[in-house]
Amino acid sequence: MGTIAVIGAGASGMVAAIEASKRHKVILIDGNDRCGKKLLLTGNGRCNYWNSNITVDRYNTDCLGSLERILSVENVSETFKWLTDIGIYPRIKNEHYYPYSNQASSVRELFERKISNSSIKFYTGFKVEQIKIENTRFSICSSEGKNVFCVKIIIATGSKAYEKTGSNGIGYSLATNLGHSVNQPLPALTGLISNGKFLKDWDKIRSDARVTLIVNGKALKSDTGEIQLTSKGVSGICVFNISGLTAKHIHQGDSTELEINFMPNLEKGFYEWFDTRCSNFEDMTLETALESIFNYKLMFVLFDKAKVNRNMFWANMNDSQRQYLCDVIEHFRIPVIDTEKYERAQVCTGGVPVSEINPHNMESLILPGVHFVGEVLDVDGQCGGYNLAFAFVSGYVAGKNI
Repeated sequence: MGTIAVIGAGASGMVAAIEASKRHKVILIDGNDRCGKKLLLTGNGRCNYWNSNITVDRYNTDCLGSLERILSVENVSETFKWLTDIGIYPRIKNEHYYPYSNQASSVRELFERKISNSSIKFYTGFKVEQIKIENTRFSICSSEGKNVFCVKIIIATGSKAYEKTGSNGIGYSLATNLGHSVNQPLPALTGLISNGKFLKDWDKIRSDARVTLIVNGKALKSDTGEIQLTSKGVSGICVFNISGLTAKHIHQGDSTELEINFMPNLEKGFYEWFDTRCSNFEDMTLETALESIFNYKLMFVLFDKAKVNRNMFWANMNDSQRQYLCDVIEHFRIPVIDTEKYERAQVCTGGVPVSEINPHNMESLILPGVHFVGEVLDVDGQCGGYNLAFAFVSGYVAGKNI
């Protein structure tokens, strides 16, 4: 067989190149001066590279059946062993896997060492502009006029998220020019933007909450965790986990809201809990009854929304006032008008449809000889190591079976 070219030296591209080099001649191409640049940003620099529960229900994709085959028990198990074999030793915290050093740079060093000790030819600073088909081979052309020739290609260019790492979305245009469709790439794992005068009043507040995406009046997806209230809207991991789906509905022009339950862990609901609390502390005003529960800034936003005075007593409120206050605390709705932009998104939702890929070897069903791995595909996972895990698994599947 002739040369295999891997475009992109991120997580999926590095694994694909190293694994493929065991049987083939491999050229690895990247526009940066070193490999694994985006790895340094994952897990706040600690590299959350895996999770104990790599299952398809943690992902969004256009083709669940193909994703199930890519993330088979065998592929996941073999990929994790592969990562262990190159020297990554995990520190496990709440099912999240980090390198024991807690440093993403140590993971990149292991990959760099593996690449330098292999037969891979690594071309850095090579900014791919287009791919041409010439008889039975491909010509990969750079913006500087350089060409690389190969018989098979693995496209591992990433998405448009974190453009400063070199992820400029070139993979989407390459895929389109090679005959593929591309589902609209949109920011995911990012904050949501709202409007309203109250936003400036709750800025920089953190609170435990359950957030629910409401589209055209219907609840679609929920998650629970710590949220960060900002002058632009809301952020935090549980918000990130519904942001990709939110972005799709905003793009479609749907009416999109976020419902926030600021007391998500009560067994019987806020009304019953607060009624009991106020019965036990009859001398407490609403403010004193809630001041150890909510940050003052948030509490005053809630009171304002519920149209109650902070010096009122629960016992003196009518049923309508009581219920409205409880609804505000458990069902606080804000419009979602946008997401943060690509440069503040960890990944993208959308990309090359998985339905157009052979899950056995990640090869295009449109153009044989072209393979797609990692974030350029329409697969995005929740926070917690899922996106890096998919990058590693898809890269391994391509490299092993090409």
